Amino acid sequence: MARRTPGTLLAHSVREFEGAIQLTARAGVWQRHLQQLQSARFKNEHYTQIVELAFMKSFLTWEGFLEEAFILYLLGKKSPTGYAPIRHAIPMNRQHAVELLTSETAHTDWAAADRVVRRAERFFKGGRPFFDVIRPQTNLLNNVKTIRNALSHNSKEAVEKFEALVRNELTFLPSGMIPGQFLSRLKPNCNPPKTFLQFYAENFRFMAEQIIPK
Repeated sequence: MARRTPGTLLAHSVREFEGAIQLTARAGVWQRHLQQLQSARFKNEHYTQIVELAFMKSFLTWEGFLEEAFILYLLGKKSPTGYAPIRHAIPMNRQHAVELLTSETAHTDWAAADRVVRRAERFFKGGRPFFDVIRPQTNLLNNVKTIRNALSHNSKEAVEKFEALVRNELTFLPSGMIPGQFLSRLKPNCNPPKTFLQFYAENFRFMAEQIIPK
């Protein structure tokens, strides 16, 4: 990790986002094939669990990408194109950079778009490149955080926010809808058609490639 560059960070993250899409696509093929066999042990709920795991891996990759990109840019590292933001702070080393980022609070939240934007404005001129990329995607990032919370917490608030998200996206709430089922659905008005999981993973990649231009 200490020797990672913005370029290698981007490449690793892109592989993870693409891997989540490929995993669920292949699992879908298995599901359709095995459903034809009476003895099949790979059931719909198993496919749903794979989709949820793939989403969580993508979400964690995105959080890790943001944190590491902040650290590398604070250390003066450049993107493959030679881009480097203007820093408001110049840490002595990696550990110092980590301490600066965690000085705001004991737990540095990388899932909340508004907090990431404020953090970017604190450490980089104009908050760039994070501000320009993340601010327009606040609603999308809030949605993926809502899904993450529905998978991680069994609280009434998490469930209600997830159900509100589903209603907003689908215009209705299917009975018994859970995150994996929602993520497996095709997102309305997408051309070409893509599932919500694919849509979110592709947007993670798009944002990562803007933050670290190659």
